[in-house]
Amino acid sequence: MVAGATLAAAIVVLAALLGISIASDGEVSVLIWTLGSDRLAGLAVIAAFASLALGLCLTPVSRSLLLLLLPARLVAVTATCIAGSAWFLTSGATVVQLVSAGCETGYVVEEEAFLLAGWGTVYRTDGVLVTAVERTGGDDGYRPFEDGAYAVVDDGDSLRVWYTFNFDYSAAPVATDRDPDFTLPKLTDRSVSCGVTTGTRTPLLIRSTASPFAIDEARAGLEEMVVASLAAAVGPVHTATGDPIDPNELAAVQSACGENDARLGIAIEFTTADNAASLAQILQTWDTAGYSSDRAIQEDIRYSDILPIERMSIRDSTTIDGLIHMQITTQCSEPR
Repeated sequence: MVAGATLAAAIVVLAALLGISIASDGEVSVLIWTLGSDRLAGLAVIAAFASLALGLCLTPVSRSLLLLLLPARLVAVTATCIAGSAWFLTSGATVVQLVSAGCETGYVVEEEAFLLAGWGTVYRTDGVLVTAVERTGGDDGYRPFEDGAYAVVDDGDSLRVWYTFNFDYSAAPVATDRDPDFTLPKLTDRSVSCGVTTGTRTPLLIRSTASPFAIDEARAGLEEMVVASLAAAVGPVHTATGDPIDPNELAAVQSACGENDARLGIAIEFTTADNAASLAQILQTWDTAGYSSDRAIQEDIRYSDILPIERMSIRDSTTIDGLIHMQITTQCSEPR
């Protein structure tokens, strides 16, 4: 009975969402918190499949009918798992109020990101019903409105909106000395709340010079991270030939970069008592030092724009040659 009631409720929700879309020619949808019509429909589909699977599993049948019911149960359970996985992978939307001079505007912005793509939709709100009026974008999955990286100017009859397409490390105010990214009609048929902030953006401390580090600073940073990385390894650290590695004997290679600057690089191949555990502890050392993380094919990466090391890549090829391969490159530095 519970499964049947849940199935009926899911069908009602799907029918209501479809009816709203058809009646408005697809212009109006539902938005409850961060759940838009598509996500609400996804939840309803999951509930419907789960209820159907539960009902099929709990329904008593004779042995002769059981052979026919087993495939139906399997299909229902599989469909529930697939629908749940798909909903989970696409459920990272954020919704924020569009704020002008500390007051709500009657508009909200829903933003989504996947891999290096970021996009958003500006909605006019009417209770739980919303109407899409503009589209937004962001580079590298950036969500400018969630980050508060936008500006709104009230012209009396309209709202002119600017936003930052790329993440700004300095969190500088958004420039309004250009054409607005989009313009919205000002809504005067409702009361709005004030005292609302656009979000908190924290500036990151960055050096303002083109070459932020002297070559000696870069060398010191390189040596520090080499020592810390090898110290984090499990057990003794040896070369491919079995000789112990002394960090002080590792020589960095200097190469030219920019017009008159240089950078340092070093490549290390080594084996430890437990390569997998060593890899995890070395990466943790770099994380603790403040480096950002990334992942390439069979390779872990740590990088920074504001620390001495520009990029570190490490790969565990134990199954191939029994070694860990690590490459470290410093920032482009002034040879002063």
